[in-house]
Amino acid sequence: MNGSGTARGNTRARFEQWAKNPACRANTLSAVHNVRMADVARRLGYRPSFGQSVFALTRGNNFERQILADGGARLLPELVRHGVLPEGAKGLADLRVRMNGGPLPSLPAAIDATRHWLGVLAGQTDSRTPLPAIIASPTVRIPKGVMLPEAVLILDVLAVRYDQGPPPELIVGEIKTYADRGGHTDPHKLAVARAQAGLYLHALELVLAEMGCSHVRLRRKGFLVLTRPGSNFPSVRAGEDLRHQAERARRGFELLEAAARGLPPFSPVADDPVEAVMRAETEYSEACLRFCDRADQCHASAVVEGNPAVLGDEVRRFLGEVDLGRAVALLNGEDPRSAGERDLLRRLRRAGVGRP
Repeated sequence: MNGSGTARGNTRARFEQWAKNPACRANTLSAVHNVRMADVARRLGYRPSFGQSVFALTRGNNFERQILADGGARLLPELVRHGVLPEGAKGLADLRVRMNGGPLPSLPAAIDATRHWLGVLAGQTDSRTPLPAIIASPTVRIPKGVMLPEAVLILDVLAVRYDQGPPPELIVGEIKTYADRGGHTDPHKLAVARAQAGLYLHALELVLAEMGCSHVRLRRKGFLVLTRPGSNFPSVRAGEDLRHQAERARRGFELLEAAARGLPPFSPVADDPVEAVMRAETEYSEACLRFCDRADQCHASAVVEGNPAVLGDEVRRFLGEVDLGRAVALLNGEDPRSAGERDLLRRLRRAGVGRP
């Protein structure tokens, strides 16, 4: 949830942006080089329409501050009650940056503090302070060259168990401000939260391996922190299986790294980043309407081109290489001109569509 003031340095949003349309080179260039698509849309004369409202960001920051205040006085009992932490667990290490209500001055300071605590938990570093049961906003730099200029992830919260070690066990948590309505909670929102937590789990795997701390245990089941309906008190959903989402993140980073290597040469100093994204080839998808500030322009171009994607990705898959104009012509009785059109016509007739 956090990162409202540090979104430009937080890799998670950029990874999810790329994952929603990896076929679009402009989208890949935007994500890899941290060029906001909102800036591209403005340059093209479109008004950006995505991004969290100031109200939502403020509420999120307030909720996080309240549940972490006084050493996690609101959050700790809930984590214990739901079995995430054992009875008697206590202590909080606050690694939030100042702009998000924490004590640290910057992202680099948060990264250094996170590595320090991971070293302490791995037994590599001594600590004169009590070991924490909660680490708020641990921040990691991923040791891979995927995202430029750097790959940084700000996790929401880590729970740490010492009762089954050493070594201790880390449990990834994701904080959201929407209400926990039991079996009626929006499944899409829960899926997004699990995907984010799975990405954090994979990032921790990479960082611990790079630090030589792979013996520190990472639980494959994490937890979500939502709100109780009508309040700013936390409601914990424990036992969220993150294995699939962590594997998705692992594979996604591999694909993104390959895609980044295939991008044209780019110098953030010599080149105009926004102009570079504007020049890059686009690939319109219906998903673009839900996340990309440039979607209106790409949709308009797709309509002119007769791109079947304007009717949805299922229509695009069904029509294949045939554009909408030719599909209509085939439906009206014109003879096919290619093997692809002959195949489409066979499938249309099998479905009882079009003139015989």
